[in-house]
Amino acid sequence: MKSDTKNVKRLFNYYKKYPTLVILVIVLNLLFAFISLLSPIYEGKLLSYFENFDITKIITVALTLVVIRIIIEIVTNLWSRVILKLNARVNFDLKRDMLESLTNFEVKNFDNTNSGMFVSRLNKDTTELSQLFDDVTDDLSGIILNISFIVYVFFLNKYLGIFLVLNVILVYLLTILKLKYYKRVRKDYKIKDEKTVGLYTDVVRGIREIKDLNLKDTILKDVNSKTKDSIDAETKSIHTRRTWNRYIAAFQHILDFIFVILSVYFIKKNMLEVSSFLIIFLYKNKVLNLITFITDMLERFADGKVAATRVFDIIYYNTFTKETYGTKEINDLKGNIEFKNVKFKYNSKELFNNLSFKIHEHEMTAIVGKSGEGKSSILKLINKSYNVDKGSILIDNIDINELSEKNIKDNMSIVSQAPYIFNLSIKDNIRLARPSATDEEIIEVCKKARIHDLIIEMEEGYDTVVGENGVILSGGQRQRIAIARALIKNSKIILFDEATSALDNSNQEKIKKIMKDLAKDHTVIIVAHRLSTIVDADNILVLSNHNIIAKGTHKDLMKKCDEYKKLYEVEEN
Repeated sequence: MKSDTKNVKRLFNYYKKYPTLVILVIVLNLLFAFISLLSPIYEGKLLSYFENFDITKIITVALTLVVIRIIIEIVTNLWSRVILKLNARVNFDLKRDMLESLTNFEVKNFDNTNSGMFVSRLNKDTTELSQLFDDVTDDLSGIILNISFIVYVFFLNKYLGIFLVLNVILVYLLTILKLKYYKRVRKDYKIKDEKTVGLYTDVVRGIREIKDLNLKDTILKDVNSKTKDSIDAETKSIHTRRTWNRYIAAFQHILDFIFVILSVYFIKKNMLEVSSFLIIFLYKNKVLNLITFITDMLERFADGKVAATRVFDIIYYNTFTKETYGTKEINDLKGNIEFKNVKFKYNSKELFNNLSFKIHEHEMTAIVGKSGEGKSSILKLINKSYNVDKGSILIDNIDINELSEKNIKDNMSIVSQAPYIFNLSIKDNIRLARPSATDEEIIEVCKKARIHDLIIEMEEGYDTVVGENGVILSGGQRQRIAIARALIKNSKIILFDEATSALDNSNQEKIKKIMKDLAKDHTVIIVAHRLSTIVDADNILVLSNHNIIAKGTHKDLMKKCDEYKKLYEVEEN
């Protein structure tokens, strides 16, 4: 309950930024309710004038009703325009803040969570939440209108007024019971739906692998099973709401019968005029829409609470962890790195215990070892994608936790084994790393990455749009564009995580030369399975049992480290 209240306050803060629009929505809603109340009052007069057939008064009241209804349409149109503008702004703010929070998440949050969950919350839940004020104020105007009409009924006959109030209370209690069950099944549907969206995302992104590996039957069986679970959960939530609506409707029919019996009694006792009865009878069901408005409003609050929990869970890092940085800046970063007694767990499993080593500026350092030793994790610790549990990582003798995010990210670039290439042109993909880069600078880094000649052979050249994740490019081409993207950034520290794994021998030799040249002015760190990539490294760190067992040049290690020699000979053979 406390978390629900907190989330409502958080949502209210988004609306507080637009006080003029909020006030306009409220004023127009109240105006709509007030003017709408005049309609049944004048309709009652119209019926009474028909009894006496007073033509002049009939025409006058009829014209008044026309004016009232035209004003209602004008007010409704104004309200619609204002609320849509307000919804759009709040929706944008929620999406913006959620995206900002997502970019501040620790990487491990993405390692352990399906991306479809984030997409579902970002797309569906923010939109649903931004429309909550619209829906609630709409229902609220209906509630105000119908309460006003009940007051009018009290003026005509207090006993029928009391009956209508009791009617509202009884149906409201049933509605509360309905919402208790509805909220439970609705939450279950949301959980299953986001898992299904995640699977859909995986299928679309991995469609080529699914086809190539003939995984259609296996994948479709799993997806169809999850889809059925999601649809069944949604059906159950709809069925729960509709079933309770039928129960409430049946109860209402009984109350309607009692209302007619009471009205007959009051007319017979001259306690109620027939014209007044007709107006009350015609508008009775609209008055009973008070229950519908209250129900809808409570249902929207129930949905809104679920959506708010899912949205603000991300925006305020309730169950996810945020990256943390210091404030220090190194104005002239050299690129010296030191691990001091580093302890690190990944998914509760200890990976490193008292890991220590140094990497020097203007050198090419390679990290080698068998799969699962944690080579890539070291790179993620260096660029602070992961945080150490104990010990420290120093950059130019300053603890990395004391450095600002900008200082770390501006001075580091990483080229991964499977770099993500955006659905942009080749030129724009590279320029992302430095928006101020000129076309000439982009061409220069592409030449260094040995991709320029291939680009100019394309019909659109550097303006070629590469598709989602560079789908029109080969694996080697994607990696070389990623290398060009890292080079344009001109970072002091460049990390290569299996960056040559998709290259043929010819291109691998070219990239090796680039790495060696970069080490003249940068700190270059390479993680590689193919040891032929790193034989020219200034320093090679050998990982075994999650610790450094040896270091040195290729020649040194071939002489003194059996583990390294074995790894190299296995590759050579």
